[in-house]
Amino acid sequence: MTALPRLAGPACMFLALSALNWACTDLPSSPNLDEPTAEMSKLALPNPQRTALQDGIAHYTFDLPLGPGPFDVVRLHRVVKEQRPNHPVRTADAVFLLPGAPNSWPVIFMEPVVSAAIPWDQSIAIFLAKNDIDVWGIDYAWAQVPLETTNFDFMEGWGVQKDVDFAYEALAAAQAIRVATGQGNGRFHVLGFSYGVPVGYALAGRETRLPPGQRIVKGLIPVDLELKYEDPWRRAAACANGAAQQEVIDSGTYEDGSFVPLIALAALAETSPTEPSPIPGLNILEFILYATATGNSHFVGAYFDDVGIPTGLRFTNTTLWLHMLQGTPPYWPLQAGAEVAYARCETGLDVSFDDHLQDIAVPIFNVGAAGGSGVGGNYTASLTASKDLQSFVVQVLPDDQWMYDFGHGDLFTATDAATQVWQPILTWIMEHRENRVYP
Repeated sequence: MTALPRLAGPACMFLALSALNWACTDLPSSPNLDEPTAEMSKLALPNPQRTALQDGIAHYTFDLPLGPGPFDVVRLHRVVKEQRPNHPVRTADAVFLLPGAPNSWPVIFMEPVVSAAIPWDQSIAIFLAKNDIDVWGIDYAWAQVPLETTNFDFMEGWGVQKDVDFAYEALAAAQAIRVATGQGNGRFHVLGFSYGVPVGYALAGRETRLPPGQRIVKGLIPVDLELKYEDPWRRAAACANGAAQQEVIDSGTYEDGSFVPLIALAALAETSPTEPSPIPGLNILEFILYATATGNSHFVGAYFDDVGIPTGLRFTNTTLWLHMLQGTPPYWPLQAGAEVAYARCETGLDVSFDDHLQDIAVPIFNVGAAGGSGVGGNYTASLTASKDLQSFVVQVLPDDQWMYDFGHGDLFTATDAATQVWQPILTWIMEHRENRVYP
């Protein structure tokens, strides 16, 4: 049996207070309240959708049209503690969260939105908001593409750079909204998970071309992905992977829909877990667990019986995991996947989104899972100009049991992720609150 591969998951607008439809008339005026630092395009901000949670926490979403196509729309999220509805408290800092692929922001960072199997506050977004962090992030534009879509011509040429450009628009919009709602124009830490790692590095690299006063990113938190490989054999494998994906693209297929069957099987595993699966000897639930809990880098850590059949998850609630799989966006652009592979390849197609990796000087906190990339992300960080590099790997089992240890997804889904993962991230954020430009 073979485990499913892990999927890696210019300008914005100046926002006038009157354009926000955000109740902020009682915000104190301050001569030190600066304008947003990013250049911004002429873009009207739609009215936010607000959902009140508990303990004074609210979740806002904004749909930002960023291009002419029907799917050139990103969803901007904000989770923040409030004094009262529409009036955020003064926060200690701000962080911008980038999900993986194919992933959506709520599925990774606000799991209670997609599953009632866990407490309302079991998510990193709410954890950070409770600790006075202003939490932001996006659903990539391709995450809005519905399952029933049959024509994917719009995905032709949709590579990493398009996601980076859209993410930068949304980041600048988030900073402008913070200004408009009394938070000032402080810079953001950017946390990228999985595919969000190359997007995050590209955002920071892009800013090295801007004057210091126009930069928004002040720190990077890459989570469990290697943008660059140190080992030559892994680079060669990346070259072959990129070439294989490019061949499919050249044949006229632009979407990666490989996750679609797993979405359907996850739904069946919830309703009929003992039904036979595509693999003889495994029922549907066992198949789902095997597919996501095995491999050199697994999504979730699991328990296995004497013959290697999974019997349950070690760290993540099984029902939550099935709900998350069902909530996964069905498609993402093949071009983006091919370009991530080429970024790791020394002889393949040259890509531009990593051109300024060596110029990045902001502090970097690399987070890994013992059953995921582990310390692998440290090599990418070492290629930057940062003088403040820290690393943290979540490991709860002995070295020789890495195949059962904390996995890629467990970093955000585990029942005890708040203590194992999110608290160290919060501590690093609070230790790096300075709003300075590097170098």
